[in-house]
Amino acid sequence: MARGIARGAFKSTQRLSARLLHLSDHKRWSNPYSIEASWEPRTKKMAEFIPKEATVIEFGAGNRWLEQHLDPSCKYVPADLVDRGPGTIICDLNKRPLPDLTPLRVDVAVFIGVLEYVCDLPSVIEWLSNHVSFFAVSYVCANSSPCTIRGLKEMIQRLKAGYMNSYRKEGLLEVFRKVDFVCVRQDTWYNNDLFLFAQQRTHL
Repeated sequence: MARGIARGAFKSTQRLSARLLHLSDHKRWSNPYSIEASWEPRTKKMAEFIPKEATVIEFGAGNRWLEQHLDPSCKYVPADLVDRGPGTIICDLNKRPLPDLTPLRVDVAVFIGVLEYVCDLPSVIEWLSNHVSFFAVSYVCANSSPCTIRGLKEMIQRLKAGYMNSYRKEGLLEVFRKVDFVCVRQDTWYNNDLFLFAQQRTHL
């Protein structure tokens, strides 16, 4: 038992250090066993958010389930920390500079269980807002204010899970509003909130 507690404390310390240093967990996401089969239904549900005939870039492509569930009229571009097969763009969202996506002419950026692991979320969304007209996002929102005991406990639990930020729902929506993207569709999948954000001029 003591060994298990020590191992958990060590892992939490590692993840805190990674958060402070803005380091992505390459070791974890290079391991195929880190991608759980139980996540595929979430991806299938998110695929319903994607407009037809769109060019889609998925960050954190993993097993590329999204590619299988998209409408056949869509074009798919995988992006991840590690190579996920033909056409993969190797991209670490916690490193700068971020790549120029202009040649890809993408319409939709997809993040399924990824934004929780981004240190500077506003800067990533601002960067992509210059390249896409839509964001399709799943995110596990925080429930409590970080200024409370409950909120502090929640932040610790999120840190243990490897999360690098703790946005409540309204705070996440505000990140997108600041770059003129509005939420046009919402749903849930277990403890995940699902969103489709559209650029205001596209929506209008």
